[in-house]
Amino acid sequence: MFEKILFPTDFSEYAKRTLGCVAGIPGVREVILFHVIEEARSPRGGGEIGDIFYRAGENFLMEEKCYLENLSQDLRVTRAVKTSSDPAGAIIETAEERGVSLIVIGACGKGRVEGILLGSVSTAVLRRSRTNVLIMRHKIIEEMGGKTYEKFCPMILSRILCPVDFSRYSDRAIALASATGGVGEVILLHVVSHGDTKAEIEEVVQKVKGQIETIRSSLAAQGIEVRTIVKTGNPAVEITRIADEEDASVIWMSSHGKGWFRELLLGSTTYTVAMNSKRPVIIIRTPE
Repeated sequence: MFEKILFPTDFSEYAKRTLGCVAGIPGVREVILFHVIEEARSPRGGGEIGDIFYRAGENFLMEEKCYLENLSQDLRVTRAVKTSSDPAGAIIETAEERGVSLIVIGACGKGRVEGILLGSVSTAVLRRSRTNVLIMRHKIIEEMGGKTYEKFCPMILSRILCPVDFSRYSDRAIALASATGGVGEVILLHVVSHGDTKAEIEEVVQKVKGQIETIRSSLAAQGIEVRTIVKTGNPAVEITRIADEEDASVIWMSSHGKGWFRELLLGSTTYTVAMNSKRPVIIIRTPE
């Protein structure tokens, strides 16, 4: 599924720890290390100053290339440097040019501010990219070590929480999860968010349990370990809560569902989960 990955880096310690996780993603064969030199730091993108930043970027990327190759000798690692006034745009453009299947990006970089859950570049990539995106959370990376590292890096797909809303978007996300190597347990979650009375809500809950059981049976027939959970409440709140409660290694969800905003290329529930979850989040894009 994720054979070719684009990894944008700012050479921070946090980025390096995130890079260590890339080598452990099941099925990855090629990693493109990518650095954006902001034009604000290199006036008009050229001249002596621009050349200095460019050469420095190349040198740092070579160091990270060696680091990644030492982690996994089977990986093909390449490098790319670009000058742009729009770092997120450069990341997205490069992902599309290189035909990558996943962009892995940290939640924050060198200039992160405590209390901001997602940096500006990560947020822009999340909103605008048509390529699948994996957001790695900074608290997980910084506290990583021992068993925690083993779970969230090489075992990042060991227990995936997959929100379901029965749209074709979530159907595709589930299908891709079931076809991805290295997936351990799948937890299917649906959150009932409508119903004027208790009787109406219970009626919807019972209907949903039947629908989600059909999906569970289909996955189980493929040899996948799968459980189902049905809750009531705010979908984004319940998804993040259940992910923590179930100790999910990653939240795997569609970029949009029934009520998505076309102008953002991202549904409101997905956006809220990605912005606030303490867990890694994989956003699966659906071609239109």
